[in-house]
Amino acid sequence: MNIPNKIIVHHTGGTDANPLEDTSHHTAVIIKAWHLAKGWQDIGYNWVIEKTGKISKGRSETIDGAHTLGQNAQSIGVCFSGNFDATLPTKEQEESFKVLYKDLQIRYPILTTDNVFPHRKFANKTCFGKKLTDNWASNLAKKAMETNPEVKDGTSECKELLKKERKSIIDKIIYFLSTLY
Repeated sequence: MNIPNKIIVHHTGGTDANPLEDTSHHTAVIIKAWHLAKGWQDIGYNWVIEKTGKISKGRSETIDGAHTLGQNAQSIGVCFSGNFDATLPTKEQEESFKVLYKDLQIRYPILTTDNVFPHRKFANKTCFGKKLTDNWASNLAKKAMETNPEVKDGTSECKELLKKERKSIIDKIIYFLSTLY
């Protein structure tokens, strides 16, 4: 029975034939099929975050994972689709990880931001990718836990935020109109 005390973050990485191959198109369905073909009982990860930011549930969190030898009975495995030895995660993936982390942290308070690790901390691999620092996922978790203080109407901060919001809306309208011609 899995009793999580850490989150271990992975990437789909390359292939045996090409370690730098782009695997950002891999979905939870593709990964599960690959793991089942290896004779595993299910997908090895508990969660998969696809390139679009879609979060897919994998193996039950209560069952030992199959993602990190020696850690599967005490961790949540989160896999990002993509090869971060060659590219970077999408902003959508980063935002989705923050949402997922907040949910996991509520359900497992022991999963503090200090308990978020790259797979390479536990294995002789580059996972979650050479292009990312060891604290990349932990820093995302920290951002997920930041709170935004209430902004009072009429303050200079309120006026500045409204100004940015209006500019963003105007930029989107201009972009849309430019696509019509």
